[in-house]
Amino acid sequence: MKLNIHRKVLILVFGTGLVTFLVLGIFSYFGKNIVQNDMVDMSIELGDKSTGYTEELLIDKLKQTLGKLAEAKADFINREMTIMRDDAELLANAMTEIMSHPENYSPKTLPDPRTDPVRNCEPYIIYAPEIRDNITPEIKKELELAANVKDLMTELLKSHKGYNATTFVGGAKGWHIGDRQVIDAEGNTDLETPLPFSHDRVYEFDPRKRPWYINARNANAPVISELYRTIEMGSALQTGASAPFYDAAGNLIGVAGVDAVNEDFYGYFNNPNELSFVLNNDGEVIFSSQAEGTFAVKVSEDIINRMAGRDLRNNDEKTLAAAASKMVAGESGVVPITLQEKDFYLAFAPMKDIGWSFGVIVSEEEILKSTQGTHEYFLRQIKDLQDRMSQEYSFIKEFPFIIPFIVLVILFFMSTKLSRRFVEPIKELSNGVTEISSGNLDKKLNVQTGDELEHLSTCFNAMTDELKKYMANLEKETAEKERIATELDVAKDIQNGMLPKDFPCRADFELYATMTPAKEVGGDFYDFYFLDETHLAITVADVSGKGISAALFMVISKTILNNFAETFYKQNGLAPVVSAANEQLCANNEAMMFVTAFIGVLDLESGEFTFVNAGHNPPVVYRAENNHCEFLDVKKNFVLGPMDGISFIEQKINFKRGDLIFIYTDGVTEALNVAEEEYLPDRLIEFMNSTDCAADLETLLANVRGDVKKHVGEAEQSDDITMFALRFNGKD
Repeated sequence: MKLNIHRKVLILVFGTGLVTFLVLGIFSYFGKNIVQNDMVDMSIELGDKSTGYTEELLIDKLKQTLGKLAEAKADFINREMTIMRDDAELLANAMTEIMSHPENYSPKTLPDPRTDPVRNCEPYIIYAPEIRDNITPEIKKELELAANVKDLMTELLKSHKGYNATTFVGGAKGWHIGDRQVIDAEGNTDLETPLPFSHDRVYEFDPRKRPWYINARNANAPVISELYRTIEMGSALQTGASAPFYDAAGNLIGVAGVDAVNEDFYGYFNNPNELSFVLNNDGEVIFSSQAEGTFAVKVSEDIINRMAGRDLRNNDEKTLAAAASKMVAGESGVVPITLQEKDFYLAFAPMKDIGWSFGVIVSEEEILKSTQGTHEYFLRQIKDLQDRMSQEYSFIKEFPFIIPFIVLVILFFMSTKLSRRFVEPIKELSNGVTEISSGNLDKKLNVQTGDELEHLSTCFNAMTDELKKYMANLEKETAEKERIATELDVAKDIQNGMLPKDFPCRADFELYATMTPAKEVGGDFYDFYFLDETHLAITVADVSGKGISAALFMVISKTILNNFAETFYKQNGLAPVVSAANEQLCANNEAMMFVTAFIGVLDLESGEFTFVNAGHNPPVVYRAENNHCEFLDVKKNFVLGPMDGISFIEQKINFKRGDLIFIYTDGVTEALNVAEEEYLPDRLIEFMNSTDCAADLETLLANVRGDVKKHVGEAEQSDDITMFALRFNGKD
């Protein structure tokens, strides 16, 4: 049958539209598969490259953190050894003063282990074999004069709490004064425990043949001795410092010093889960967490010789030998090394004051574990992206086949334009993804089609933002956690070691103190010590700031006040002691830190109490005669530390039997409750007058603490709380 024109046009148009529709449908189907495969490949490539880039960045940051940790521990050892050297020099200076001015000192005697029992932390005398049975009047007189240093020796041991430590003085004529501190398994010191003495220690010991004596004598200056053995400590190794002392004519007449068991000292900060060690300037290991192997400490059997001479710079492993050379040269850094065919990282830092170097070793496997989470995170993101792409293209796949036949003519005329508008955003998306996969996470895709492609570009932009945030947060959190852990460990050790815990139990006076930090470490401290047999010195102070800086300034402040009080108080009084301490604290105080302090000295015979208040809260004084408490009238003095050249006003009051003084920091009066209301001085004095101030001091302080806690309620502690009570009982 012949077709008319109308039917031919209809068939032509319909056939053309149908063919066009089928062609476009086939093109869209295969084009979709090609684009989808390309996008999947690019997403995988982006994940692989981003993961590698992130892992390299994290490894670099972890190595930097490891280097900072090595520097922090190197600074700690350097500081501890410097303090030990300063203590040795202080002891030597005291001996020089005593031996140069014998007219100022009365003869003293010390127990002899051959005939007398010697207790823990009690000075004793030992004689070299050549003088033991031939003690001339000259030697006896010199010994009776030198024995005046015994109180200082015992006080110096207190600053080394937690160590098996010794203070000692050896004379050139063969006599030796020693004071040993022996701790038990819990780290406590029992002052009633008698000390054991070996036969060699009592009858064969000659101080002039010891390493600490020989080193200080040859250097004619304070020195730090490396490892050596001592008879009384058995097989334990010790390290310490010593300094020479002289007579009035400047002649060397002996050596004084301080030492400690290296396992106690090194174990005080060492992490048992890591391999760390210390090299001296000869490349020899003198401290180590490894008992056996390459880094174990080797010592000669001869108690005079220190090391067996194994220099790590000559090690067969070239990477370790090269790193040891850098450590001895005083360099710092993090380098890869190989040990027993395994890869490690060695971080090291110098101890500039004493010439040693600290190193810590971490396996490469341990470093890579820290990046595993990042790799897994990227895999999850890529999997989510692929799932979203699959869902988007599933919809696009069906799109051409659901268009009604009535749009075939429109599709015929609009196909070219629609194809162009569809392909160009995909090309832009592809180019952008390629740039992102090369590592440019700041690249933003700008596809504005109003359809799934725009949504896909938005997902890519959101993913790159999340990756950047994750990398930044991970880097920040890792560095912050390592820094905080190191600071808190060191600060806790310093603070716990410096505050005295053994309170004297005597008839003529009582004292008790507590310090409760608001956080892990605090800025408050207290101290007490005897200047002589009848004068008791006390200190309560509050350092500005928190954290490591406050803990370190606390140590410095406590040590300086203690040293100046013991040295200058008898000759100059208390105000010059505080002024001298302030001058010392101002030196190199670039951080402008300061400390408020209340310093006092009680005469145990007369009850006279001399004090200086340096910007601290006024203490509470309890008078037993009328059973009444009132704030002590204190003169206004400036705080210690920020300004030199300041004069301080010294005041005095008299205590009668049963009177006491209660000293506190602002953590008591400024304690906040949930309504942010302070405890205030008025409430403190009201409570002190309402409670039993004649009770034992531990109970009294607990009662005050209980009233503060009652005020605070459920609120967190806002500041460090330190309380110190001293009651004068007089002599019967």
